[in-house]
Formats: sequence, structure tokens, C-alpha cells
Amino acid sequence: MTIPRPSTTASHVLRAFAIPLESDPHAASKARRTTRDTLTSWSLGDLADDMVLVVSELVTNAVQHGEGPIVMVLRQRFDTVLAEIADASPRLPVPHTQSTEGESGRGLSLVEAFTDDWGCRTQRSRKGKWVWCSRSLTARKEGARE
Repeated sequence: MTIPRPSTTASHVLRAFAIPLESDPHAASKARRTTRDTLTSWSLGDLADDMVLVVSELVTNAVQHGEGPIVMVLRQRFDTVLAEIADASPRLPVPHTQSTEGESGRGLSLVEAFTDDWGCRTQRSRKGKWVWCSRSLTARKEGARE
């Protein structure tokens, strides 16, 4: 995990999609559907399963441990796909040691396993935080050639 969020200046972003989500049990379902539809429309459907999994985990964390409204942003840059989840809580996520008996606590481990990088930052202009994760498109292209 790294703390700074990757640069998302307009010149680096090819496409972006943002959607507000209610902080309720249906938020993760809406985020999964939106992520799959968006990546498919961007011809990145082969990344959809992994990104749907991690977005679901991050939105679930925002609902369970965050506050207030949630925003999900998907961005395609030249070499990566970036998913960002914002909520109004300033508390940063903390990875937990997994227990084989526990029913929760695996979300950030899944995010780390299925993405190339992830991190979080507090929002400067208002209360809250962004939690983000990214997947390389370079590895995707190299894997397609093999």
C-alpha cells in the first residue's frame, strides 16, 4: 500500500466515470454493476472480474466503516485503470491480520492481491478520504501477446 494517490491530471486521463452511491447495503451491488458496464464499454472487459471484486470490497468498507455519501470514480489512463472511492469519514483503512475463523477482515488483502497498487489520502477541501486502487494495462497487453 502507498499513501499518495496516483496523479490524475486531466492530461493523463483518457476516460473517466463518476457515480454517487448511497451509504446503504445496495451500494456495493450498484458499484459492481457500474464497474463491469463501464470497463466493458471501454473495451477493458477482461479486467472487469478483478476490478468488480476490489470495488465491491472498497465500497463495502465505505458503507461499513465510513460516513455519509460515497462517490466512486473510475479512470482510464494510458497505462492503468484507477478506481477511487470517497466517503466522508477521515479514518483511513487499516489492513487486519486475517483469521480463518473470522467473517470479515479480508477486504484489503483482496484489494492488494488483485491490484498492482492501492492507497488512501484524506481530502484537503472537506472532511473525508479517498481510497484508490490501480491495475496496469501494460501487463494486460503483454499477457495478451503470449
